[in-house]
Amino acid sequence: GPLCILEHFDTGYSVLQHFNALELGVKEDTLELLVQVVNGLAVSLPTLLSSVSLSATERKENLNAVKMSVFLLCKLTENLESVSYRQDIVTASGKGSKKGKCGAEGLLQWDSEREKVLQALIQLLQLDIRLLWSLSLVEEEFISCVTCCCYKLLENPTIGHVKSKPTRDGIIHLLGLSIKKYNHLLGASVKVIQLLQHFEQLSSVFAQAVFVWSTEYGVRSIVGEVIREIGQRSSEELAREGSGVRSFSSFLSELSALVPELMIPNISVLITHLEGESHTMRVAVCEVLGEILVRVLCGDSLDESGKADRDRFFDILQEHLHDTHSHVRARVLQVYTRIVNSKAL
Repeated sequence: GPLCILEHFDTGYSVLQHFNALELGVKEDTLELLVQVVNGLAVSLPTLLSSVSLSATERKENLNAVKMSVFLLCKLTENLESVSYRQDIVTASGKGSKKGKCGAEGLLQWDSEREKVLQALIQLLQLDIRLLWSLSLVEEEFISCVTCCCYKLLENPTIGHVKSKPTRDGIIHLLGLSIKKYNHLLGASVKVIQLLQHFEQLSSVFAQAVFVWSTEYGVRSIVGEVIREIGQRSSEELAREGSGVRSFSSFLSELSALVPELMIPNISVLITHLEGESHTMRVAVCEVLGEILVRVLCGDSLDESGKADRDRFFDILQEHLHDTHSHVRARVLQVYTRIVNSKAL
């Protein structure tokens, strides 16, 4: 059964230690076994967790099995991801050679293996495994082992591609569980901003992720946390090249199209960026305001505070029809055109 990991942890650990020297077959077998162990735990734990007569020894054994298998599975996944990414570069550059074909073979398989890993971890974390820990306090190290693996997979340049959708969805759900059940809210907000700063291709992925976390997982506060993180960046920092300002602005525009109503409570921290030097950021904030005016603050049924917000946002947009930068002026005109076409004026 899945508790076999208690006897064989050292074998799994030595695969990690000697990872670069081992043949691919050994790594694949180890991965398959670890996925089986985690799936096995996901099947055996529900009965155990609901049992009244769970002994301290059983609890300890199962807790150790969960910790060991999750640790090994996440670390092995991170290592295999790095290898497949390196191979990806090799196959791209050596398309004609036989070696390229073999590399691609391993890669194609890795896509589906990666999904199995994510599904196994989701099945396990969906259970109330907190009961295995004393006082139901899950250590931060345990959760960060899972979340770090997710963030590592998000660094893959192809994560935004259509073929990566199952992996992307798996990661979003696994992080959603960590945020909702395992106290990862602040960790996730900081990490979203860090990754956006370095990987521009993640702006759509994270807009989708924050949308799912705030709606399907009901953690609406994640929107405020992430927006505050962006709002706290100084204007000088955003005006610098490589500050991630393009990622931030696409992320904000896409997020406002998904959850315009959740942007309103946090809009004031963004409005300060309209005074800043970065025209890219000014464009994004004007687009967010436009999205809110078209989708939320429209119609005759607004209350007094809604009407006040609407008037204020229109005043702001009007000011930026005279922005110093032509790109901002042009975009504000587009926003106005959309507002008029949507009969929201």
